[in-house]
Amino acid sequence: MASWRLAAIGILLSGLGILMSFGLTGACSETSGPIRVDGIVESSLGMVVAAHPEAAAAGAQILAGGGNAVDAAVATAFALAVVEPEASGLGGGGFLLSYDAEMGSCTAMDYRETAPAASTEAMYAIGGYGMPGLWEGPATDTAQAALQRYGGQAVGVPRAAAGLLRAHELEGRLLLTEVLAPAIRLAEDGFTVSDALYNAVLNAYDVLLSDDAMANAFLNDYLPYEPGQMMRRPDLAATLRRIAEGGAAAFYRGEIAAGIARAVQAAGGILDTDDMAAVRVAVSAPLETSYHAFRLMAPPLPAGGLTVFETLSILEGFDLGPTAISDADRVHLIAEATKRTFADREAYVGDPAFADAPTEDLLSEEWAATRRATIDPDRATAFPEPGSLESSSTTHVSVVDEDGNAVSLTQSIGFFFGSRVFVPEWGILMNNTMADFDPEPGGPNSIAPGKAPASSMSPLLLFDGNDLRAVLGTPGGTRIASTLVQLIVEWVELERPLSDAIDSPRAHAETDTLFVESRVPENVVESLDARGHSIVRRGAYDLFFGGAHLIEVVIGDTERMYIGVADPRRAGRAAGR
Repeated sequence: MASWRLAAIGILLSGLGILMSFGLTGACSETSGPIRVDGIVESSLGMVVAAHPEAAAAGAQILAGGGNAVDAAVATAFALAVVEPEASGLGGGGFLLSYDAEMGSCTAMDYRETAPAASTEAMYAIGGYGMPGLWEGPATDTAQAALQRYGGQAVGVPRAAAGLLRAHELEGRLLLTEVLAPAIRLAEDGFTVSDALYNAVLNAYDVLLSDDAMANAFLNDYLPYEPGQMMRRPDLAATLRRIAEGGAAAFYRGEIAAGIARAVQAAGGILDTDDMAAVRVAVSAPLETSYHAFRLMAPPLPAGGLTVFETLSILEGFDLGPTAISDADRVHLIAEATKRTFADREAYVGDPAFADAPTEDLLSEEWAATRRATIDPDRATAFPEPGSLESSSTTHVSVVDEDGNAVSLTQSIGFFFGSRVFVPEWGILMNNTMADFDPEPGGPNSIAPGKAPASSMSPLLLFDGNDLRAVLGTPGGTRIASTLVQLIVEWVELERPLSDAIDSPRAHAETDTLFVESRVPENVVESLDARGHSIVRRGAYDLFFGGAHLIEVVIGDTERMYIGVADPRRAGRAAGR
């Protein structure tokens, strides 16, 4: 398939015009020329795709300076903490999947946020909230949701810094000071405000105005920064410098940890310095499955790869090819499959350290056949609404280096601007990951001290035999699963380059509602409506459906070509050496 992919990508690249160049300065920059940054970029020397052009360029500059895929991924993730503060950062968590080309092996790292030690299973339960004195209003569903989503009680123990630093410690090549230099430079010298950040600030403007520290950090004399203006974050630069010099201990012990605990407790939360000092990162083998002739790798639970894999397992029993069924049939079958896997997620999935999820059963051929048999090709079916509240304020990074090593990582602070709890002296926005727990006791995703909530984040690696063929992932909350399934189906079944697949109009179903982008053709929408789907139209390229960041590896006769592709739904860019 390499020849047709190269031809299609060549045609697409020829229409892009002159690529933007970022002449970064600082560590490593003198060893290479300008980094090429655009929505689609090809290179045989290495590739980074991320949610902001300056973050992607920072990672590519690390590759050009001799860093490997892990160095570049860590540099990019820390840079995103600066340039994409609304969606990710040091106050959050996530998952990382790395591939060592020489060893032919993958490693998964879980740095998802966890519940503080003082958490209780019924801390958000109607009528009590588990913490006397912290809630003074009436006990209602709305009050419960607000308490779980915003303020100090919504904050889980942040593990992003620990996970990224652990990855660098185990697999990085450059010094930590070199790897963090681009992020520090962006925080000190300034970065370009993206449309995504501008829109997120508009949506949270009243909240930011109400807090002087957040207003000073994210507003320009109490007005939103316009897209294209420069924002500087000297507060965060100071934090990054301490981490560069002192590693994880500088963040999880001492003044920074004390400042985080103080800010969270002042906002009514329970996280303390003992929670910070106890942070560890789980390193494990990945979850693996196959889809037709391809192998897929993802971090294991509580990450969301299981939901993606189960959906693909159900769909593998259908012929989804371009000549076999219509576009409406394909959207219908994917929607019905994702409904069932979301129902299974609610019933069975949680932190495996606290609840035994039947992973092997959910990925078995027998289970897939059983679930597949309940799908009516002509009618939509209903099912219970999932319990997760996970939002779309997430980010994804894909990296491949010249040697074929790769990293796929997804991380988040929860909702846009997280819990709205800000650590003023260190410039850190805290997550609201406690919103991802089931507030009712007794379930697999109920709250427990030290437990991580189930997540939709699904960084993936795709292989053809032993050959790495794609690095992919997306933000988007529960839409992560449907987006990744659609991309994989289009790549495998329809044999479309990922650069085309990422542009296709999206659809998502997890309850009785089928969300579709307005670019879905009218005849397809009419057919879906006739089958009983309750359809809600979104924008043409809607942020609701995330922002995938992909690298396709095209294997030619003499070399590999890396095609970096950034989703047009967000401000992301690919950056190639």
